[in-house]
Amino acid sequence: MEKTSTPKRQLSMCDMIADDLSQMNDQAIEKPCVTHNICADNTETEKKFSSFLEWQKHNEDLLQRSVQGHHHSNVVEYNVQRAINTLSASVDKCMLDSTNKIAGMARNIDRWKTYMLQILENIRNEIDLLMLSKKKIQKAQIALNIICSISTECLERRSFRLDMDHTLDPGQVELVKEKELITEIGNLFCRTLCQIEVQINRNKDVKAQLEKNWSDKHQSFQIDTINLGLNIQAPTIMSHTDVIKDSENTCLSIPEWETMTKSLYEEAIQISNESKHLRSIVDDVLKKSANRLRGQADTVDIALARFISDTQQIGQAIENDLKQVVQRLGDSEKSIADLLRVISNLEKAKKTAETRLNNRLKRPGNENVKDNAQLSLISEVKNITESLNTLNYQLHCARTGHLGLVEARSKLEDDSRIKRKTLWIDSIRCQNIRAHYPSVNILIGQ
Repeated sequence: MEKTSTPKRQLSMCDMIADDLSQMNDQAIEKPCVTHNICADNTETEKKFSSFLEWQKHNEDLLQRSVQGHHHSNVVEYNVQRAINTLSASVDKCMLDSTNKIAGMARNIDRWKTYMLQILENIRNEIDLLMLSKKKIQKAQIALNIICSISTECLERRSFRLDMDHTLDPGQVELVKEKELITEIGNLFCRTLCQIEVQINRNKDVKAQLEKNWSDKHQSFQIDTINLGLNIQAPTIMSHTDVIKDSENTCLSIPEWETMTKSLYEEAIQISNESKHLRSIVDDVLKKSANRLRGQADTVDIALARFISDTQQIGQAIENDLKQVVQRLGDSEKSIADLLRVISNLEKAKKTAETRLNNRLKRPGNENVKDNAQLSLISEVKNITESLNTLNYQLHCARTGHLGLVEARSKLEDDSRIKRKTLWIDSIRCQNIRAHYPSVNILIGQ
């Protein structure tokens, strides 16, 4: 750097020295310009001569001035060379110091650039993972909608149960609990999804800031790298007159720059940690919700299975009782028919006896006596009448019992029909549709 700068400065200093010497010579030597025309005839000139002493003095003065000029030139040359050496060393020292500071700042920028790139990659990964968590929640919501449809279908179908079977049995209670649980988890999924959306937006905002900050630092690092390669021999150096004023007006101080960079880095770390925490919450929510739903589904299935088993047992008992009632109805009808036949015969016998008595009452005069035959007929009519009264009472009782059996058969048939409908709703409709209940893996969004 000194070899390159020295000729330039020597040229400028030499120019200054030449100007000083020319001015000094012009001031010290005031020699008149005299021209002689040797061909002209001028008697005055030929007669005028200077003395020898004047000639010697003139030569001594001339040599003295030359000596003084050489001395002054040597002094000036010494001072110029010393100034060149001193200023060149000072400039070299300042340039070396600036180069070291630029190198230190470049290392600092590169260090922060590395940190920013690391946290930027973490934020990008968090955005991707949060998007995956969002998809899991959305898949879980789809599965939850399926569960809601299954539970609603079961409740609606069970509302078609008839009479006493439309009861608040354990299966119905657990279905209502399942419906409430589905509503609770659905609201939880909606809140979690909103939190994910907010966190994704925060991650994207800080990602944009980090990308801009990293890009600025990368550009600054490249600029300082270029500056480290510049010297007085570089062909790209040029003069910039307003650079100092612009630097003083626009540049941040190092503490401000460090504070701003550190603040952004810490904010990004905090957002990254919050994103990780939210992802762990999402996974925990999905697992717990899936386990709760699956557990409640098992409880509902068990309750329905028990109710179906109880209904089948009751239905079988009703069927057996109905068979007995039908058999008893047959026996009752046979008994009533036998009673009616006997009563009919007794009535005919009574009519026969009464006809005999009536005929005997037509006997003339003293022939109409109360003989043994007459008494026997009277007794026969009385006995037949008593027997008819007894048989009519038994017929009434038999008919009353028969009507009771008919009513019992009707109720048993209605109950049997109701039980069959209940079994069809619970076993055919509810159990079949609940067989499509999503698995735990689907409920956690996989």
